[in-house]
Amino acid sequence: MSKSEEKSLLEKIFSEESVDAYIRYLGAFKVVEADYGLFDKLARPRDIEDFTLTVYNSIRVQERVLKRLQEGLEKGEYEVIGDVRDVSRAFRIGKECVSKIIELAKDNPRFVGSIIASLALAYEGVKPKR
Repeated sequence: MSKSEEKSLLEKIFSEESVDAYIRYLGAFKVVEADYGLFDKLARPRDIEDFTLTVYNSIRVQERVLKRLQEGLEKGEYEVIGDVRDVSRAFRIGKECVSKIIELAKDNPRFVGSIIASLALAYEGVKPKR
């Protein structure tokens, strides 16, 4: 991949709302599930099939993550930056989002995955209360 292709892909990643939504969801996933192995897999896929499987594994537990996040907010265990009244609406990932992320990653899943994983690990919009 040339430098101009990398720059173009970076611009697409940073401007894509679906990537931003997935990063928010992964931020909640990180706090609720504490499964950092998923981020390692996302950052180091062997190919697009491996990348897609990792995305699937993160989405497969979406209902549990959102339920536990909502319960944790109600109990005061977690805090969310901003005025979030509906956890499901703020953090849910749908078909269109997944499709766009996989489309972005098809030519270079390791590059896209490592950027998404890094941004999700750095995301501070969901935190455990101390």
